[in-house]
Amino acid sequence: MAKVLMLLDNPLTNDRRVSREATCLAEMGFNVTLLCTKSKEAPNDEMQHGVHVKRIFDLSIFDPKKIGNHKKLAQSIVANYEFDIIHAHDQTMLSIAVEIKKLRPVKLVYDSHELFHSWPLNLSNFKSKLVYFKSLVVRRILIRREKRNGKRVDFLITVNNSLAHNLREYFKLKESNILVLRNTPEESIKISHSNILREKFGLPETQKILVFIGANVYLNSLNMEQVFEEFATEKAIAVVVIATFNENSKLVKEFVSTKGYTNVFFHDKVKPSEINKYLSSADVGLVPTWNKKDLSYWFALDNKLFEYIQSGIPVLATAQPEYKLIVEQHECGVCVNPETENAYLNGFKKVMMRYDDYKANTLEASKILTWENEKQKLVSFYQETVIKNKI
Repeated sequence: MAKVLMLLDNPLTNDRRVSREATCLAEMGFNVTLLCTKSKEAPNDEMQHGVHVKRIFDLSIFDPKKIGNHKKLAQSIVANYEFDIIHAHDQTMLSIAVEIKKLRPVKLVYDSHELFHSWPLNLSNFKSKLVYFKSLVVRRILIRREKRNGKRVDFLITVNNSLAHNLREYFKLKESNILVLRNTPEESIKISHSNILREKFGLPETQKILVFIGANVYLNSLNMEQVFEEFATEKAIAVVVIATFNENSKLVKEFVSTKGYTNVFFHDKVKPSEINKYLSSADVGLVPTWNKKDLSYWFALDNKLFEYIQSGIPVLATAQPEYKLIVEQHECGVCVNPETENAYLNGFKKVMMRYDDYKANTLEASKILTWENEKQKLVSFYQETVIKNKI
């Protein structure tokens, strides 16, 4: 069976999409080696579910000033690894993959988890105009690099139809060489009821919980400020944010504190194995992003939407194209337009008015929107397109 070399720009300690894909390919019989960034929390060399994980990259791979780094890495990789297919996740790894392909002409799969060329800089991260200007210049350089590297891509995998259509035109790829692969969770053993969030924050059963989960939470990008404001006087509703405790979440906490909101609570990130337990202790899952200007946000299909469904809680989402497709097709919640007054609050109340119906539909959707079903697309794509296609 063919040898697949995966490239990843994180340590694979909490990247469920990539872990699922790599495991799936290993289960198909491929010899999968995954090269990723180093981490103090994980060994440099280990086996995960049949995948050989080697953490060899340091942070210099992200420095655009060190132009020769990717070329040197490519030379080392070609000298030390055997492979027939390169599977590169996101734009930094695509750059390394293209340098590899120059040395060894193999098939290149680009796994684009987002729309990098329409991904905005987060303004709250910059304390000076000079730093922001430099960051903007770097972003434009990287966008041009991705566009140039796209000419060497043979196959594309991305997360939804909107991104697939955009990237097909952007990279001028054949439609038959593109796979839409959603990051749906494995079907879980349903937890009928968990009180972990209520116990953590001392919330009574009479107080409803609207939960937001994400790797990170930011100011001025996810529309969280509007959510907090609309629910500020609703003492019978608690807003719980589950996200990594870091500088980004610190800014959000400071915003909440300054405003004097008392029904907003923060919890650090949780282990992937515990996500279902935490989310099932809430009443409604929140997907608040509303950004028409930046297509990467507008065409997003957040993992959290599927996590809520798999945890058996109805969804309150903004009425963006990909969210609506899921929520309205499965009738598992309500989509709102935040440009209308009290959109999130009124949407929440609509969910509660038909809560039993939405809950039942969510549980039915959780049987369909599973990785067990989704991964069959990856199996077929590799078997029928990647392996058989003559490049």
